[in-house]
Amino acid sequence: MANKLLADIPTLTPSGYEDYSRCARLYYTGALLGVAASDYAVTSTHGQLVHDMLWRIHETGSCRDMAHVRDVLGGHGAETDAVIRQIERHSERCPSSAVEDARHEYSLARFHRMPAPMFMAVARIDAIWVHDGLLDARDYKTGSRWHEQVADVPAAKVQLYVLAKVAQRRNLRLRLRYEYLSPDIDDDPDPWEPDDDDLAAIEEDLRAAVESMWAQEQWRGVGEADVCGRCRYRSICRDSATPGEPAWPVLALG
Repeated sequence: MANKLLADIPTLTPSGYEDYSRCARLYYTGALLGVAASDYAVTSTHGQLVHDMLWRIHETGSCRDMAHVRDVLGGHGAETDAVIRQIERHSERCPSSAVEDARHEYSLARFHRMPAPMFMAVARIDAIWVHDGLLDARDYKTGSRWHEQVADVPAAKVQLYVLAKVAQRRNLRLRLRYEYLSPDIDDDPDPWEPDDDDLAAIEEDLRAAVESMWAQEQWRGVGEADVCGRCRYRSICRDSATPGEPAWPVLALG
């Protein structure tokens, strides 16, 4: 059975849970089989570069110090107008002046035991600031905005689940904000500040997803054009509503 590919204790990541929420076949092909994408999406190279530069800028100084920003960017061959504009946009929303503690590119994990089934949730958070009694977590975005509020994003549930224990342990309020860095996007989605009921519902949603994974036998795709049209496996999925030719690299010989 296909669900035998699941680990005894499955791991949920933000992207994996997002995939499963969208389509079981997508999760099966990517997370369980590890198949390389057959259909190219918009490259994430620029986005990863900006994430890395924000990490290094904050680790070694202030994002509001443009001399420091340019020095870091120049040292990594990243001093372009596009990157500078995105760093400047972030600096307007960075709470660094009132921060008591900060972490960048910080990995967290949380184990769920009962009620069954067990699972491990893991997430790498772009930035976490502690200020004004708040655990202020950020997910930097360099692409298009798809949601009006963070509460509508499935991936946010995994992020908040791993963050919640840290906030509770330090007696802090918790907020997750998706920070869009492109100057073309005017506003961020409404941030999510979950209460205790929200956090209990999030844990149950994640548990129910893992329970559903164990019940899978066919891992069928949704077969809906609006979902399949953005799928990185649309050309090879047996259930795709938008089939096409795969775009895997071809080795040229001779």
